[in-house]
Amino acid sequence: MQSGYLPKQLPFLPGNTYADPTITRYHKTQLLGVKDGMMTEKTVNLAEEVDPELLQSMREGVPTGLDGIPTRKPQVNDAIPKIAPKWLKYDRQVLKFSAFFQEPVVEDPNENYRVRHCTMLYYLEDDTLHIVEPRIENSGVPQVIFLKRHKLPVLEDQSKYYTWRDLDVSQNLNVYGRIFRICDCDEFTRRFYAEQGV
Repeated sequence: MQSGYLPKQLPFLPGNTYADPTITRYHKTQLLGVKDGMMTEKTVNLAEEVDPELLQSMREGVPTGLDGIPTRKPQVNDAIPKIAPKWLKYDRQVLKFSAFFQEPVVEDPNENYRVRHCTMLYYLEDDTLHIVEPRIENSGVPQVIFLKRHKLPVLEDQSKYYTWRDLDVSQNLNVYGRIFRICDCDEFTRRFYAEQGV
């Protein structure tokens, strides 16, 4: 290195940094502190000068009361809609139906068909339907999910979907070619239909 060459004149490249000999404390500054028994972040208030002309220009056009204090219109809370959307109104509300269908049996000469009982769950928040068969131990029949939760299209018109108005006790429901007979529903479903006037 040449004599008289100052360290600050080094090019800003990796490895060409220097240590400041005046620094003696290498601790990290504290960002958190305890205030009123709670852990809080330390903040430094900025002391800014107040410009009275700027404040006066901001007050112009704002209606003031008798005491000169600016009056504002009462704020309206728009965060909660006046008419609740469907996904909020019917959140976690499920209609439960009991149903069955007949399954043909061709490998056994002693029986022609088998009746299989299912549970239909209709989710009001998004109009989806879920059909599952409850598990019965040692039945010899594999219990499965017949319909994963999704909107069920009407067989005659694929652009339309089944809604809760289309489901009723003692009604047949065609689910992709398999006919389910709705035979019962739970108490919540009965109350829901009664409130809707059905």
